[in-house]
Amino acid sequence: MSLNDRRGAANLLVMKKRIAAAILWFYAAWFVGAALSFATGLSPVLAPILATAAAAIFAGDPRQMIWTSRRAISSGTAMLPSTQTLHTV
Repeated sequence: MSLNDRRGAANLLVMKKRIAAAILWFYAAWFVGAALSFATGLSPVLAPILATAAAAIFAGDPRQMIWTSRRAISSGTAMLPSTQTLHTV
């Protein structure tokens, strides 16, 4: 598979977004973990554990709720959360 074709380029773009999001979630969760450990007096080891878990869950997306394919959205098979309803005008 060549990166010059459309599918390869689209896949590369999606993976770049996923990697960037994982890095941002890692740093955000590290900050929250450090703030919680400081405020509550817990061990500072909480920060990297929380950061690694948040980044892994967000990047891996085990339930496929975050990173849906465009094909699923365009064909109408994407699932809405149970609290949302679809209104048409």
